[in-house]
Amino acid sequence: MPYVAIGRAVSPGRRASGIGPGPKLGFALLLLVSALSGWAQTMYKWVDEKGVTHFSETPPPGDRKAAKVTPKVTPAGNPSAYDPHGWKAREAESKKLRVDRGLQDQAAAQDREKRAVACERARSRIAFLQNTHRIHRDNPDGTRTYLGDAEREVEVVRAREAAAEYCR
Repeated sequence: MPYVAIGRAVSPGRRASGIGPGPKLGFALLLLVSALSGWAQTMYKWVDEKGVTHFSETPPPGDRKAAKVTPKVTPAGNPSAYDPHGWKAREAESKKLRVDRGLQDQAAAQDREKRAVACERARSRIAFLQNTHRIHRDNPDGTRTYLGDAEREVEVVRAREAAAEYCR
C-alpha cells in the first residue's frame, strides 16, 4: 500500500517527505560504490611462455598461475612540488618571452633596414667615384680641393669596404 503524506501518494522506496532517495536506494548505491572500488584495485601479474611479465585487471587466459597484486599509490615526495597556481607564473614568463622575442625581431628588422640604406649609399658612392670626371671637396673657407687619381682610388677602396660590410 502506498504511503500517504499530506494528501498525496508516495511510491515505495521513497520517503514520505518526498525529498531525496529512499533508504533502499542509498544502501544500493553504497554497496555498488564499495564493490567497484574493491574491483578496480585488483590486478593480476603473470609471466607468459616467452618470459614476458604481464599486468592486467583480468586474470590470465587459460590455466596460468597469476599473483594478485594490489597497486600502491605513493604520494609525491615533496607535497609543495605541486603548485596549483604555478601556471600563472609560467604564463607570465611565456608572455614576457614573447614580448622580448617581438622586441628582438623588431630591432633586427630596423637593423636590416639601416644596413640596406647604408648598402645603397655605399654602392651609390662607388658609382659616383668611378663615373665622375672631376671630384672636389668644399673646404670650410669656401674654396674647393680637387681629388687626384690616387686620392680617388683611396675613396673607391673605402666605399667598397663599406659596401662589403653593409651589403652582406
